[in-house]
Amino acid sequence: MDFSNDTEQLIAFWTVLDKALREGFTVKSNFARKAAWYIAVCASSGLITTEVDYEMFGKSWLITDDGVEFLEGVDERIKELL
Repeated sequence: MDFSNDTEQLIAFWTVLDKALREGFTVKSNFARKAAWYIAVCASSGLITTEVDYEMFGKSWLITDDGVEFLEGVDERIKELL
């Protein structure tokens, strides 16, 4: 198992979730293009969404309650690694 690669992926997921929590980011932003794979995994897992109200969707990625919970877990894991 490549520890460095796992750590990099963990940090990449943290970055996506943290950005979605703090400010959101548009679906067509440069950040979204560069982090497309991580965003796809987070969205498919229900950690981020573009849904702003019931069946109403916007153009920005936002963190979900599950995403906040996952982010807290990632925070703890990163602290363990440091």
